[in-house]
Amino acid sequence: MYPDKTFQGLLDYWAVHTPDREAVVDGFQRFTYRELAERTDRLAGVLSGMSVGCGDRVVAVIPSWHEFAVIFFAVAKVGAILVPLNVQASEHDVAARIEEVRPKAAFVAREALLASVRANAPECLLVPVRFEAQGYPSIAEIQRAGAAGHTVAPNSGSNGDTAVILFTSGSTGRPKGVELTCENLFVSAGNVGRRMECGGQDTFLVPIPCCHLFGLVAGLLLPFLLGARVVWMEKYTAREALALIERERVTVHLGVPTVFMRELQEFGLGANDVSSLRTGIAAGAVCDEEMLRQTRSVLHCDLMVAYGLTEAVTVAMTSPSDDIGVRSRTVGRAFDGVDIKLVDDDGNPTGPGQVGELCCKGYGVMKGYYGRPEQTQAALSDEGWLHTGDLATIDSSGYITIKGRKDDMIIRGGLNIYPAEIEMVYRLHPAVSEICVLGVPDDVLGQRTCAFVHLKDGMDEAAESMREYAIGAIAKYKIPDRVLLVEEMPKLANGKIDRMALLDVLASD
Repeated sequence: MYPDKTFQGLLDYWAVHTPDREAVVDGFQRFTYRELAERTDRLAGVLSGMSVGCGDRVVAVIPSWHEFAVIFFAVAKVGAILVPLNVQASEHDVAARIEEVRPKAAFVAREALLASVRANAPECLLVPVRFEAQGYPSIAEIQRAGAAGHTVAPNSGSNGDTAVILFTSGSTGRPKGVELTCENLFVSAGNVGRRMECGGQDTFLVPIPCCHLFGLVAGLLLPFLLGARVVWMEKYTAREALALIERERVTVHLGVPTVFMRELQEFGLGANDVSSLRTGIAAGAVCDEEMLRQTRSVLHCDLMVAYGLTEAVTVAMTSPSDDIGVRSRTVGRAFDGVDIKLVDDDGNPTGPGQVGELCCKGYGVMKGYYGRPEQTQAALSDEGWLHTGDLATIDSSGYITIKGRKDDMIIRGGLNIYPAEIEMVYRLHPAVSEICVLGVPDDVLGQRTCAFVHLKDGMDEAAESMREYAIGAIAKYKIPDRVLLVEEMPKLANGKIDRMALLDVLASD
């Protein structure tokens, strides 16, 4: 593993020690550590020559291409702050983020964004990536210019300086820019690698975008810290993923649970060789026990389950020694250096076995919300405890079970209902692909429960029979008042279920 504690010299280290080792497979393009380091140095030289330096924001609206890694490390070299945005975001959303962070430079992969960025940041250095636009120097052009001899100004920043601003998904309100430091990211990525027992010999398959926390930490920083190899997918399909696993001899597979469910279905239709797979991470949603078993037995991939959030990076994760039952019921134990506790609505510690809001403290906790001191103060205590907004229990061995978002808890007739408990029951149904339980207003009970169910391909079930399935499995008051079958589960850009969109479906039903 890279021995230093800053990102600035990471690619340089591997360019010296393993210069010809393949670092990135980007579609059908391949780059060694030496090639990535050279491209990074050139770009850093140009940025420095254009007075982009400590504290300046640099926006990147591009997919998981090799250019993303080059931009990330070039920005780190000059001490600036990277602001990754999802390339699939609307022009309106990108414009709002641009206006909020006021970047000094922006790299974009969509021609339609040029005018929008220019309108909201007129002095910004605007760089097209993988397309040409008159009046704008492309990234290829400015990298060629970097060969002319620009030098990088010394970066006098520290590990406590903001390195990245990541925007939250917006699932609980307006997206907020989370300031993360080099230490937040560096230590988190290293701890994930150690718990997974990964090394430089591994090849990572990453079908999740690097603009989100999961993809950035586990899909970019971790492989590069190890001097390993990463295979990025710009557009995910299960068939292509299985083909890449076979062709590139992938050993570590990252993804949200639906990724692995789709690959299990696709695997039964073909004959891909996936024997190289060893382990991986499933994050972003609760993992079904049967899915975890089949992923291990059929795909040879022994998945770990991880829990984190943008404001705290990595909090907890299961271990290779944990059995499948533990991995399906919990998100593992906290990483070394992360303190956790549960509190009630008044901030008092909860008793043994009681549900409370999960709070954490340690190396991964954010510096704050960019430009929002009041919201930062509301989320972070004076002692450094972050209120995650997630409800959980912690057993005597330290294993954490997430019950759901505090805002999502349903109060039906004065009784508390945690959606995760109902969802766990339905994940055992052989026809259920995905499930999401929400509370809806009710004049009599205050709230009623509605279970949104997406069935597996080829399955045919009636809504009422699905509702009756829960009888006897959970308390009577927890049985869904209504089951609504949906053809597709709407998703946010980070792969999580879009609960607001489901409520819109209910309103129009």
